[in-house]
Amino acid sequence: MKTKFSGILTLLLAFVVQLTFAQEKTISGTITDDSGLPLPGVSVVINGTTKGTQSDFDGKYSIMANTGDVLLFRYLGMKPQDVTVGASNTMDIVLLTDIAALDEVLVVGYGTATKQSFAGTAKTVGSELLEIKNVSNVSQALAGEVAGVTVINTSGQPGTTSTIRIRGYGSVNGNRNPLYVVDGVPFSGSINSINPSDIKSTTVLKDATATAIYGARGSNGVILITTKGGTATEDYIEIDVKSGINAQIIPRYDVVTSPEEYIGYVWEGLYNRGAIDGVNPVDYANNTLFTDAYVNPGYNMWNVADANALIDPVTHKVRDGVTRRYTPELYKDYAFDSAFRNEGNLRMGGGDEKTKYYASFGFLNDDGYVIRTSYDRYTTRLNVNSNVKEWLNVGANIGYAYSASANNGQTNGSENLTEFSDKMAPIFPVFLRDANYNLVPDPIFGGYQYDYGAVSGKPRPNANNLNPIASTLFDDVGSKRHELNGNFSMNIKFNDNLTLEGRYGMQYSNDRYKSYTNPFYGTAVGDGGNLYAQDSERLSQNFLQLLRYKKQFGDHSLEVLAAHESTEYTYSEDSQFKGLVIVDGLLELDNFVNPLGPPSGYSEGFSIESFFGQVNYDFSDKYYLTGSVRRDGSSRFINEKWGTFYSVGGAWVMSNESFLKGSNLFTFLKLKASYGVTGDQAGVGYYSGYDTYNSSFLNGISISPRSNGNPDLTWEESKMFQTGVEFSLGKYIDGAVDYYIKKTDNLIFDRRVGPSQGIAVVTVNDGQLENKGLEFDLTGHLFNTPNFKLDLTVNGEIINNQITTMPLEPSTGLPRIVDTSVSPYGYSKGSSIYDFYTREWAGVDPSDGAPMWYQYFNDLNGNGILDSGEDSILSMTNYLDENPDANVAKQVTKTYASATNKYVGYSAIPDVRGAFRLAGQLGAFNFSTQFTYSIGGWALDNQYGELMSDRFGAAGNNFHKDIANRWVQPGDITNVPILSDNKIVNATSGSTRFLTKTDYLALNNVMIGYTLPSKFLDNTGLSLVNIWASGDNLFVKTARAGFNPQTSETGSSGRALYAPLTTFTLGVRVKF
Repeated sequence: MKTKFSGILTLLLAFVVQLTFAQEKTISGTITDDSGLPLPGVSVVINGTTKGTQSDFDGKYSIMANTGDVLLFRYLGMKPQDVTVGASNTMDIVLLTDIAALDEVLVVGYGTATKQSFAGTAKTVGSELLEIKNVSNVSQALAGEVAGVTVINTSGQPGTTSTIRIRGYGSVNGNRNPLYVVDGVPFSGSINSINPSDIKSTTVLKDATATAIYGARGSNGVILITTKGGTATEDYIEIDVKSGINAQIIPRYDVVTSPEEYIGYVWEGLYNRGAIDGVNPVDYANNTLFTDAYVNPGYNMWNVADANALIDPVTHKVRDGVTRRYTPELYKDYAFDSAFRNEGNLRMGGGDEKTKYYASFGFLNDDGYVIRTSYDRYTTRLNVNSNVKEWLNVGANIGYAYSASANNGQTNGSENLTEFSDKMAPIFPVFLRDANYNLVPDPIFGGYQYDYGAVSGKPRPNANNLNPIASTLFDDVGSKRHELNGNFSMNIKFNDNLTLEGRYGMQYSNDRYKSYTNPFYGTAVGDGGNLYAQDSERLSQNFLQLLRYKKQFGDHSLEVLAAHESTEYTYSEDSQFKGLVIVDGLLELDNFVNPLGPPSGYSEGFSIESFFGQVNYDFSDKYYLTGSVRRDGSSRFINEKWGTFYSVGGAWVMSNESFLKGSNLFTFLKLKASYGVTGDQAGVGYYSGYDTYNSSFLNGISISPRSNGNPDLTWEESKMFQTGVEFSLGKYIDGAVDYYIKKTDNLIFDRRVGPSQGIAVVTVNDGQLENKGLEFDLTGHLFNTPNFKLDLTVNGEIINNQITTMPLEPSTGLPRIVDTSVSPYGYSKGSSIYDFYTREWAGVDPSDGAPMWYQYFNDLNGNGILDSGEDSILSMTNYLDENPDANVAKQVTKTYASATNKYVGYSAIPDVRGAFRLAGQLGAFNFSTQFTYSIGGWALDNQYGELMSDRFGAAGNNFHKDIANRWVQPGDITNVPILSDNKIVNATSGSTRFLTKTDYLALNNVMIGYTLPSKFLDNTGLSLVNIWASGDNLFVKTARAGFNPQTSETGSSGRALYAPLTTFTLGVRVKF
């Protein structure tokens, strides 16, 4: 009986199992929107399980399910659908647009808003746009993404963060940086510690309605970063791997590389000096060329004995038939090399309706194209959120980053590798040669010895006693950094309307910087090698308590919040400098036995205490009002610690009115306006309100004044008005246009004080600055078919900047007429902060090749000649203020000091700048290309100027190839003066000569990807496989090669620039 019962039970169990497997089947179909277009990336999950998939680029999906299972279809911006599996194996789904769901993604200050309700201006950049760019941090990835946001890539050094400006130039001398907020916490750490792979979205807040709730720190805009979290709809593992090459594709200055061409210019400079001095120029040049002051005979690479045999005095060129003993190496050939960039990220997430989690690990190995430069980073993040009780939610979001940066070859001065790869004359080789012109073996490091000039036995006027290549290879400059950022939150729900939110946020970092100079070659031989070590530590803590009330009654909706927030920031630094190394390459202070200076250290910090509130009101989803007020107190100030900041704004969604409801033209139309007052306290030091002192040892404790504080110093205050429109025209165009006026009072200025007061300079609040701007952001949906989509997005800004009130001049008690201390710019009422105030270049005198400038004067008799008794004008604005009826005329002068400084009609501020992107999808392929542009604006190309003269001496630096256009003989018509071994001076001194248009067009990013159709992933355990190739910083068209206005706020070229690198990348992403 027992055996029979067991047999029956076995048969029954087999039947049930068979029936179960018989019921499980493959469900497939296509998911489209209400216009019939396929929707890629729709989440399809079996309810009550973690089993799911996603639709492919054709909107197709496939999943194993049982009859009776409920499939959950979820897609951002679409109404969710829950569908029960029936007899059919095919389930085609149409998802309808859900405006409310789409709007939930707009993160704003201390909360969220909807696209309809938000009366201010905020632009959200999703992770899909950030991740296609191969950069180390989000500041670089924002380039071109938001109208009115300028991203300035100041260096190609891997790991460098970009400078960001939102809506122009918010201050004259104070702070212009935006506030970063990460997961609701004001962020003062390194943005490099946030792995872009962990970022869900980045929202840029621009107007006062959006930023005033941040009070004293919102004046220059706010960047909200939201990191990724878990999800209740699926458990997943996602891996992406990228590998690529960093290279220098963007052209450098077109410099002379031929030793023969260069030596001819050197000889000519000496020839012209001799002629000006009244001696036989040919003899002078021949007798002087191969001397220690110019070209040491050891650098004579030609098979001739002297300059007479080398140079043809008629052509000023190397004689035909002259051959070389050797060919010198060019510094640029040893300074730059293609390098590799490798990155990998592992992300895991999931959860249920009660608890959600997200965890990640990432690594980045980013080598620069300059030798021995790199940035390595390892990051991890854990984000857990749980509804512990129905009324209690707690969360923890913690990120850690370790990074190591190698910054070799970037010392300011003649050892800067990137600068002197252009400026090192091509006759001076990288390696040392002996008297027989053979390479000299290096007994210490192996290989061959590097040429250091005089210390190698051959003085040279170009980077003497230095070798940028050798110092890059043999010395070490870099840092290692540990960073921790995170927050812990607790939300208590009292009822459906009232919640209490509490949060503690912090950022901590420890940075160890070391600069080592070897004992064998270079500048530290006398010290026996040296090491400078600096340890710095930062800690920022933020505490928030916020009470939020929400209530909806009928057509009315009300949200009110009241909060208290406090922020504390501390920074400490210790440093020591020691020499006489014991073991070369061991970079520890105990390995150096000779102190080269006393150890030093200090700590500093500030705190802000804040109370604020906000009210948001909505009537009938058409009319929206918002207002906020914030009271901030800062430890930086004494008598005026507290400031009050506020905003009011309103929006009218016209498309929800009956007269536009259902319109096929204006599917969305919103008018908005706002006004608010924000502040900034970061433009002054932590203790600018206090007198500070230095301490030292001088037969005991010695105290001396360091700086004089101003106890009345307070916030810079900005008042901003904005009006704008947001719209959608059918399904073809989405757009937004904003116009704003921003006036900043209480500007930070350093005021010179009379010596009778015992101090020289004091920092004060004075003056007013006005910024006006028009921003536009337009997206055209050019094609939108089931198999092909193509969008064109264009954004830009038109800005105007002017000083409306000048600070006081202590000697007169009246506003200053013009401030020229910021040369080449001038400050005066009505000017912008970047209007050029300098001398006007008048060209080159055809008779003698001398540079000329314009000299203005008061032509009393109207004869057009500066006569005795008539005033020569040195500063035009000052002179006209004192002599408004002057009869101003001009003439040319060869005396630089006599030329007139004046506004020359050029500004560094462009007329319009922005970006455009063409992106689309063709079947399973997706593609995108982004350009940035700027039109109008001028800048000084100072580095080009240094390459266009011999002001450092006839052989003091290299030349640009444009030097070939120089003046050579009387009658030459040219704009390039004579070469004269700097006998004729000031040819490159400040004037309009090197003012250059900053127009540019740059190809910022190109990407093409392919997503494997889901039918190929069945039974693999994979839900997504995406492969892509991309390129960053591929092309830039400017006024001349080597001049890149994108690398500085003013567009001007500067020394020691590590030009932005170009990256080519292949990547793959898989999702389980």
